[in-house]
Amino acid sequence: MPATLFDPARRADSGHLWHPWSPIRSDSPRLFLTSGEGCRVTDDTGRSYLDLRAGTLNATVGYGEQRVVDAIARQARQLMTWDLAEVATEPAALLAERIAALCPQGLSRTLFCNSGSEGVEAALKIARMFHWITGDKERTVVASWADGYHGATTAGIAATGAAFRRDGAGPLPEGFLHLATPRCAACAAGAPGHECRVPGVGEWEAQLAAVGAHRVAAILVEPVLSVGGVVVPPDGTLAALRALCERHGILLIADEVATGIGRTGHMLGFQHDLGDGTGPDIVVTSKGLAGGYAPLAAVTVREDIYEAFADDPYLGGLRHGHTTGGHATSCAAALAVLDIVEGEDLPARAAAVGRAVREQLSADLAGNPAVREVRGRGLLIGVETSSIGAAQDVAALAQRAGVLVRAFGPVLTIAPPLVITEADALAGARTVVDALHAVGGAR
Repeated sequence: MPATLFDPARRADSGHLWHPWSPIRSDSPRLFLTSGEGCRVTDDTGRSYLDLRAGTLNATVGYGEQRVVDAIARQARQLMTWDLAEVATEPAALLAERIAALCPQGLSRTLFCNSGSEGVEAALKIARMFHWITGDKERTVVASWADGYHGATTAGIAATGAAFRRDGAGPLPEGFLHLATPRCAACAAGAPGHECRVPGVGEWEAQLAAVGAHRVAAILVEPVLSVGGVVVPPDGTLAALRALCERHGILLIADEVATGIGRTGHMLGFQHDLGDGTGPDIVVTSKGLAGGYAPLAAVTVREDIYEAFADDPYLGGLRHGHTTGGHATSCAAALAVLDIVEGEDLPARAAAVGRAVREQLSADLAGNPAVREVRGRGLLIGVETSSIGAAQDVAALAQRAGVLVRAFGPVLTIAPPLVITEADALAGARTVVDALHAVGGAR
């Protein structure tokens, strides 16, 4: 590799930085990114790439968006932040009001955190403490889909069934139940000649009964399972879960870390099933909220859940929080991001562009032996390949051709910034198709 101005940083990276979720010993040179504009990023050699992964699903409005940069600069000069346990700040207050306006009526109070993992952890704590405060102290169990992903903190890992994320991290917290994922297991395994069967409310009700539904505090689910393979539950799934929770006095928590803020074609992913008039009891948003420009997560709850904490015997409020939760500069960034998302109707663009990309992928990949299925909602699209190796090979070939996609397990995830044009999205998808044909023909 020729010498560049970034060589000192490369040496620092190889000598001192610990990269998360990444093999320590690898023969592949690490992509070293130095800048970004719109839907493209540039590496230390000056090569440009079309980003079909939005960083990690968080670059909602793309890179170098001046309106967001200006909002950050203004707030940083004025008052970068203050601990919200002690005071109020304008950006945090206005952002909480803005989020309430995006949610169904009644979801009106927001606690801010720094990451999606923290947000999920806070949501689970709120759910359990709510039942404790209101006198239902047996309700401590949290149920979640076995193939869901809810972050890297201990409660998030405990809510996840995958050994890849759990093994070696124990002992993990108790009180977690893994429900059958709403996807046909035989289809997922590529079994030939089977009858497709997707688990649903009947299975979940039986699983709850086995531990005692009266002991379940909350059911935590993603509207689309993102890391779990871009699994789209059948239509009506969340509505059925909503009814199940109401029957048993259980709180429904929507983990919208990956699906929220327009990604699936609605502002919030649960709106595909639940519409605008009803919703979960708690919603967690993060990745797209501040567009990748600053760390931020929001935990939004029903007003009556918030009010119940006035009866907490120790504080009369929530005994939880972080010094930089609701960081004023992060909230200013999020307000600017939401201005763009709403002002340019990016959820509608995600729906239309995503539909066009899925249709092109399905048509161009028909009969490819390396491809099992194309699925997704909005600009959260998964291409399930025949193996983990196939997905990794395709991602590597696409990168060499100047397009970045995410390979996790056997699934390629296509999730570009929501500002991408249809032409760029389709061109990027064609590069992925070419890579899939190259891999499919070689196997």
